[in-house]
Amino acid sequence: MRNAVIAIVVIIVLAVGAYLLWQARSVQQAAVKWDGPVPEIASEDIKKEGDETSVTLTSRIDAPVEDVFRSFQQPERTQELVEEIKLSKVLSGDDQKKTGEFHILTLGQLQVLTVDLTYRKDQNAIGIKTVEGVIDIDGTYTLSPSPDGKKTLVTYTAKQRNKLPLPVPESVERSAIKEQFANLMRAIKKDLEQQGKIVGSAPAPERLAA
Repeated sequence: MRNAVIAIVVIIVLAVGAYLLWQARSVQQAAVKWDGPVPEIASEDIKKEGDETSVTLTSRIDAPVEDVFRSFQQPERTQELVEEIKLSKVLSGDDQKKTGEFHILTLGQLQVLTVDLTYRKDQNAIGIKTVEGVIDIDGTYTLSPSPDGKKTLVTYTAKQRNKLPLPVPESVERSAIKEQFANLMRAIKKDLEQQGKIVGSAPAPERLAA
């Protein structure tokens, strides 16, 4: 009986170990495609010191600042716009601050985050801070207009810390950060395209009732 119990424990341990190894490999494979230039990212500076990662990412959106800011104020719409965002729900708040829950597929793994979003219209900035989740994020999206006012440079600066029980390779962490930022930029751009706010775009035609 004792030998049977030991055998079962060994099988379970081996199965868990095999699963964790498979999961780690799949994450590393998914990270490879983000290792290098990404169309949605104009510039990147990601540095890790100890358990803290400093992030600066930029992206250009061909729409005026006020339209981009307004799109940021509708985080609940992102799940309709980007496949990797499985759930985006506003739990509470108003035009100045919202608390939202997000289920995001990152490097093939589902992350669940609850964050506070603070909208500072006078500064054209949106603050983001984690309330719950496997990542501590304290950052800001700053919107800067182009000289002609028709385009916007989004600059994301943040300090992030992973709270996972196992260490995450720096290359994997960098890829995860880039993927989440790129997916948000895609959602913002798609939202603005649907509204005809992107320079040179037109709103989608309304369907006539049969």
